[in-house]
Amino acid sequence: MKSYISSIFKYAILLGIGIILLVSAFRGQDLNILLNELERADYGWVIASTMACFLAHVLRALRWRMLIESLGHGSPTLLNTFYAVMIGYLANLAFPRMGEVSRCGAINKTNNIPLMKLIGTVIIERVADLLMLCMVIAIAIFLQFEVLSDFLYRSILSKLTGRIGDVTILIFAVTLLILAIALFFLMIKKKHLGFSGRMYNLYIDMKSGIVSVKNLENKTGFILCSILLWLFYGLSTYLCFFALASTSGLGPLAALSVLVFGSLAMIAPVQGGIGAFHWMVSEGLTIYDIQKSDGLAYALLTHSSQTLFIFFIGALSLILIMVKSSKQIKNEQAE
Repeated sequence: MKSYISSIFKYAILLGIGIILLVSAFRGQDLNILLNELERADYGWVIASTMACFLAHVLRALRWRMLIESLGHGSPTLLNTFYAVMIGYLANLAFPRMGEVSRCGAINKTNNIPLMKLIGTVIIERVADLLMLCMVIAIAIFLQFEVLSDFLYRSILSKLTGRIGDVTILIFAVTLLILAIALFFLMIKKKHLGFSGRMYNLYIDMKSGIVSVKNLENKTGFILCSILLWLFYGLSTYLCFFALASTSGLGPLAALSVLVFGSLAMIAPVQGGIGAFHWMVSEGLTIYDIQKSDGLAYALLTHSSQTLFIFFIGALSLILIMVKSSKQIKNEQAE
């Protein structure tokens, strides 16, 4: 009961932070102008942007499946892997960072692959994404050094001083503490082993998942999937520019910058990047002479369309995984 209450309290705090960031982003803006901008949007481009994001999710599923295959416990179908990825995104909308465990749990149910080994593969996936993000940031800075350096200093670094800086550091430290505690309880979940045995076995399982990258049969395919995945994220960002008259004149370099701002915002430990995404993207677009209200309209359009897509496809994936899992259990019992 206490752990349940503490979990609710923790996620309520994170949701509160997201709402504060959202209110901060929209503070001082004329909501009528924002709504008029959204009413005039060309939603055909929004759909095209969402489809590009959908292809990125498929590539993520394909890439993760390569890592799972290297574990030597069989291979889930691409469809089941895609379902698991979307379930993970759905879980992140409610509970930040729970998506990684949720998608591993889905594959564990359908293919009976050890959970901790799957978590190890997800760690490799996140490392690959971090490397790709660093590359994207480096390319963006190289191509637009002056505008980006000025923005980062003016909008972020100069504000991380005094009380705001202290609060930011405190939030970061609390997040790390929560993750450490969650990992600790995950490690002692199995009851049939002693504490040291549980720690050792779970460590071995996770380690085997992490080192699975060495056993990849198609390393070139893994790298290609990683590159294409981020290219589709960038394409999704770019296509959505054409949905609004105010952003339709922006080019690929602006899309590259917005991809960086949006990706950094999604790292924030709040549900679905709410608030952080809107603030970062709208602030980032101001360096291209886009009014704050227009930037907020773009951020709202992009975030809402992708969130709705994840909600419906993630919910459908969850239902289908549950049906498949129940059928599989019945078949095993019949045998």
